[in-house]
Amino acid sequence: MGLIKRFSGEVCYLELNRPEKRNALSKSVVIELTRFFRESHDSNQFKVLVISGNGGFFSAGADLEWMKSGMSQSESENLEDAQLFNKLYSTMYNYPKPLIVKVDKGAYGGAIGLMACADIVTTTADAEFQFSEPMLGLVPATIAPYIMRRIGLTMTKQLFLTAMKFDGNEAFNYRLVNYLFSEEQLAIKTRELASTIIMNSPSALKETKLLLNRLGNYIVPISEEEEQHCAGIIARARRSADGQEGVKAFFEKRKPEWNDL
Repeated sequence: MGLIKRFSGEVCYLELNRPEKRNALSKSVVIELTRFFRESHDSNQFKVLVISGNGGFFSAGADLEWMKSGMSQSESENLEDAQLFNKLYSTMYNYPKPLIVKVDKGAYGGAIGLMACADIVTTTADAEFQFSEPMLGLVPATIAPYIMRRIGLTMTKQLFLTAMKFDGNEAFNYRLVNYLFSEEQLAIKTRELASTIIMNSPSALKETKLLLNRLGNYIVPISEEEEQHCAGIIARARRSADGQEGVKAFFEKRKPEWNDL
């Protein structure tokens, strides 16, 4: 089971459940997570959703075993895979219920996309983050619109192009994260935030999210055409010489040998 779901009062706690893989986003997890958002869209069972990772780490991002399989797939098959991420991020971003992501220890690549689609993100000062795709010959394409919408073009360029690691304090300063708590207090304070939110009118919260998302779309429009364009970029990158070399080098634990432009 890729997800663990439990309820406490009017809050749903959803855990990514692949601790042996640092909760990497496999194809089945992406599909399962998207299905959860769609099926609970109009549910009256809970008012607030909190997402975290089982095993003490949020998520290592897209499963590189899945990325590796793209080497033997056609471009159209890779495009279908990329569109699964499009559907996940779009469905999550437009989810009508308040959504909190609790980040233990850190997040990489596509998992930071989940953070960018949330309403509130909590973490610790020493958590570690990285957009590692360029180090693998890949492009952080499907998450790009949501990261840009959250932190702006200038900071997105800096973090994407350097692929440097940064900590929770920096993530807070970049506005990727809303709250910093100590490791001991992270779960407690996140629950308190959820409890604060459920005191408000569910219909007012839903309308507020719809309004803010609509206004946000004027700032960084995310159209179906743009999503398709982003999916095409990562689909081609997965089949490119550098994409194949980068992922192969990762599994062989060596430095990649890039092709000259």
